[in-house]
Amino acid sequence: MKPLKDYSFVRGFNYTQSDVWTDTNFWEEYKHEIVERDMGYAQRLKLNSARIFLTYSSYKKNREQFLANVKDFVQTAWKYGISTNPIIYHGMRFLDEDFLEKKPEDAAYAIPKTLLDKSCWVLGETYFDDLYEAIGNEPGLLFWDISNEPGYRTKGGCTWYDEEPAYRRALEEKPDMEYLRYRQELVWEFIRHFCKYVKSKDPVNAIGVGNTLIYETEASKTAELVDIIVFHDYSETTERTKEIYEMALALGKKYNKPVINNETGCLCRANPYDMVIGLCEQYKIGYYLFELMIGKDVWNRVHGICYPDGTVRDPAIVAALFGFFRNRSASLIPTDVNQEEHAYHVIDLADRVLRRNKNGVSFRPGGDHSNDTKELLEVCEYAANLLEAGQLVPMDVPPTAVIRKFREQENCNADEVKCFLAGLIRTLKEACHIVK
Repeated sequence: MKPLKDYSFVRGFNYTQSDVWTDTNFWEEYKHEIVERDMGYAQRLKLNSARIFLTYSSYKKNREQFLANVKDFVQTAWKYGISTNPIIYHGMRFLDEDFLEKKPEDAAYAIPKTLLDKSCWVLGETYFDDLYEAIGNEPGLLFWDISNEPGYRTKGGCTWYDEEPAYRRALEEKPDMEYLRYRQELVWEFIRHFCKYVKSKDPVNAIGVGNTLIYETEASKTAELVDIIVFHDYSETTERTKEIYEMALALGKKYNKPVINNETGCLCRANPYDMVIGLCEQYKIGYYLFELMIGKDVWNRVHGICYPDGTVRDPAIVAALFGFFRNRSASLIPTDVNQEEHAYHVIDLADRVLRRNKNGVSFRPGGDHSNDTKELLEVCEYAANLLEAGQLVPMDVPPTAVIRKFREQENCNADEVKCFLAGLIRTLKEACHIVK
């Protein structure tokens, strides 16, 4: 798609097929039916663009199959109204045994031979020629992302800048800044070359570089070469995020180019999805959440909206996508789940049921224990529903999820259920200020 003046309409997501471990596995184990299902989820969430990681190693292993899979993805996504933002040179490697030995004091990645041996760059050019032939004229192609976080590969895997502003390091030792600058220039020379090459072969479709940080835009000398200023942001607070967005917009104005944040949202970086969605909407900056699916990959504990079965990790993310956000203002009204005395009721009910099943002794006729756990779990769910509805318990593992596991067990341990019920009742009493 030719460059646009404004990409604020983009509500995107990074995507890897949910049943694979890595980006490489995605293209080598590609399953159309899974992509079809996942794009359906994205459409229901009113998301409209997918960012995908292309891997040269998969292309090299089976060129025809790789290109066919990428084309199928772009066409399938577009069928659901979802454009595609492909990352062309993910990893920036074309050679076998590509990494050189790293310096002893360097906690970073080693330098790929690809960056030093420019004679092999023709491999990357041929690779793009094939990609362009496969998907360059697809209506679902939004823009080319030249590389994912190329600056990350120059800084030891550390994405922070410190006060100096030398890069923060994973280790305590002071970094070798001359070596870092040397590596940085190797990376940026590669990126600038392929910005120019891609644009020369495809003068129509827009390009950008998925920078780790907005600060890299000018340092890399790529701002003049791209159609879109692209950055990633995982800032920890509202104010820090606003600073980054204001900086991005200022650069966009300086170079008269649109800006887009094509990686954001991470639970373990204090960068909640609802916060960044709200701020992107406020600043009119398009975004790609990281990521759509909660699958098998290493990021599944901290990224993702949907599970493969269509359930979600956090309904607040879905609400934010539809323009509804949690009330954090002074107008917030705390929930009272005991307004109609249901808390008293379930506390009394739990007391009776626990007494009735005390120490495994059943007071039913004939000492029948067959319904003990069923009865206990009904009371558990009653209490859990009050607690969850009132947002009075952590929801990373909802009490109702624990109850479901109990119910699915063939021989559920009644004593474990009793302990769980007693804990729910204690929490409910404290939340409702009940002393009895």
